[in-house]
Amino acid sequence: MNKVYNFFMKYGGLLALVISVLILVVYFFSITGGFSSTEGIDSGTDLAKYIHEKDAQPINFFNFGLKAAIFMTFLAAIAWILFGLFGLVLDPKGSLKFLLSFGVVVVLFFIFKGSSDNETTGRLGELLVDPEYHVGDWGPTITAGLKTMLSLFGLSVVTLIVSELLSMFK
Repeated sequence: MNKVYNFFMKYGGLLALVISVLILVVYFFSITGGFSSTEGIDSGTDLAKYIHEKDAQPINFFNFGLKAAIFMTFLAAIAWILFGLFGLVLDPKGSLKFLLSFGVVVVLFFIFKGSSDNETTGRLGELLVDPEYHVGDWGPTITAGLKTMLSLFGLSVVTLIVSELLSMFK
C-alpha cells in the first residue's frame, strides 16, 4: 500500500492532468460531432428551447462528458478520503494541516451558503423554478458549492503561480 501511496504522491498530479486532457479531447469531439450530425442545431442554438420542440431530435452528445465528470468527481472524492485517512494514520502530527484545510473548506462552504439566496431573476432564476430540473430549495447549496469550488480553484492557481515564482528565484 505504501508503494501505491508513494506512486500517487509522485505522479498523481501528472496522471490526473493526462486523464483530464484525454477526457476533454474525447468530449470536444463528441460535442462537435453531435452538433454536425444533428439537423437544426449549431453552437448558437438555445438547447433548452430546442428540446421542447415537437420534432426535436434527442440530444445525447453531452452525455459522455456529464458521465465522465460525475465519475471523476466520485473517484476523486473516494481517493481523497482514502489517501486522507492513509495520511492520517502514517503521519498523525502532519494530519493537523489536513484537518485545518478541511475545516477551512467546510467553513468557507457554510459562509457562502449563508450568504446565498435563491435566484429569482435571469436565466438561473428560470432554471431554479422550472419543475423539470427539480432544484427547489437547493439553490443556495448549489451556489455555495460553486462559489467554494471557484474560490479553491482561484486559490490553487495563485498558489501555483507563487510557488513557481519562489522556486524560480531559489
